[in-house]
Amino acid sequence: MLPTRSFGLREAMARPPSPIQIGIVGLAVLLAVAIFGVAVVVERFGDAPLFLFAVPLALASIGWGLRGGMVLGVLTSLLAGAWWVERSYPGGGAWLSSRVFTCLLIGLLLGWFAESRHRLMRAIAHHRECSLDLIATANFDGYFTAVNPAFTRTLGFTAEELLSAPFTDFVHPDDVEPTIAAIVKQTEQGRDVFNFQNRYRTKDGSYRWLEWMSSPDPIGRELIAVARDVTDRKQLEELEHEYKQRLENNVRERTKELNRRNAELEEARRETLYRLALAAEYRDDDTFKHTERIRNSAALLAAELGLTESDVALMRDAAPLHDIGKLGVSDAVLLKPGKLTADEFEHVRWHAELGARILSGSSSHALQAGEEIARSHHEWWDGMGYPAGLRGEEIPLFGRIVAVADVFDALTHERPYKPAWPVDEAAKEIRRLRGLQFDPQVVDAFERLDPYLLAVIAHPHDVPRAASRHTWAA
Repeated sequence: MLPTRSFGLREAMARPPSPIQIGIVGLAVLLAVAIFGVAVVVERFGDAPLFLFAVPLALASIGWGLRGGMVLGVLTSLLAGAWWVERSYPGGGAWLSSRVFTCLLIGLLLGWFAESRHRLMRAIAHHRECSLDLIATANFDGYFTAVNPAFTRTLGFTAEELLSAPFTDFVHPDDVEPTIAAIVKQTEQGRDVFNFQNRYRTKDGSYRWLEWMSSPDPIGRELIAVARDVTDRKQLEELEHEYKQRLENNVRERTKELNRRNAELEEARRETLYRLALAAEYRDDDTFKHTERIRNSAALLAAELGLTESDVALMRDAAPLHDIGKLGVSDAVLLKPGKLTADEFEHVRWHAELGARILSGSSSHALQAGEEIARSHHEWWDGMGYPAGLRGEEIPLFGRIVAVADVFDALTHERPYKPAWPVDEAAKEIRRLRGLQFDPQVVDAFERLDPYLLAVIAHPHDVPRAASRHTWAA
């Protein structure tokens, strides 16, 4: 920062005058002497010509500041005294004192004002010369009229080169149109421009980014503008933008990879659940189709009841786990071809609670739903089921759905203890148990589906889209 300075009498006297200043003060002295001569020769005007001393006082102050004003103040005081003596002391000492005081005061005030203005102009010029910002004035015709040295340092052109061509000749072709629009905004609308950016050509053919603040002077038909070189900032912004783009691309790729791995994990999870269900099914169904049929028929029933797609998908994952508790039932009981004893039947019934215990405590939605199904798919609508004797809507909906799918599949397929029923007979049995063993709404959804397809489906694509809502008559 430049130090501030106060221009007093001592400092003003310390600077030697320039030839121009000496010439201006000399002219002022001659003018003062001429005014004195007129006042002496032309007696009829009295002391009126002496008031014209203000003119040489102002001239000397403008030319030499405080020193010039004081020199002419002293000179005009002496000339006024000489006139007073030559005219035989008119007005007495009071007249002389007032004229001397007035001349000295006027010289001092005018000199101080001129010196302050000179100081301000020197400070402005100094700042203009030393400023790192680019300062310029331009006329409304599109030519620079003055530029400071920062232009030369930044662009490499001389001041003459910059002033000799329209300033749009130095603007990047892509920025000419917005630059002209900014000029029109000032010259025709009288509005200031802030933070306007464009590129200016340098001597070596490259371009520098400049950020402008400009204001119009309609009276002088000039634009007063200050610009700052922001090339480094723009380059950093471009690098930042490129970095963000690369970062976004990396995040996008990582997200894709994460989604792919999540999909693989989800598929592995589904496969694990399915294999777990097969492990239980293997005990009494060596075709491994029961699990698949329950998965898809339960999902069809859930969709028919209007469950959301996510709940239908959850049903497809969880339904195969309904008999996971059979892992704890002995082969002698599970594969017995004849009628079970009361103890054996009680042993079989325990698989519902055992399956729920196997699946309990998991954070997986599929295992939680599987726990719910395993525990409740043998509950009856009228409360006569097991293991908890729940009735009606106390039974979870997933359990009510799987109950219908499980019984219908068990009826229509051979088991060690019974032959397969005809599909029509099995469907009638489902209808007969409506409101007793099964939820009436689930049975209604069952009747809107084709029982022949439910009896044979192993994969979702085995069910034609139009047939999945086929209404059948027994």
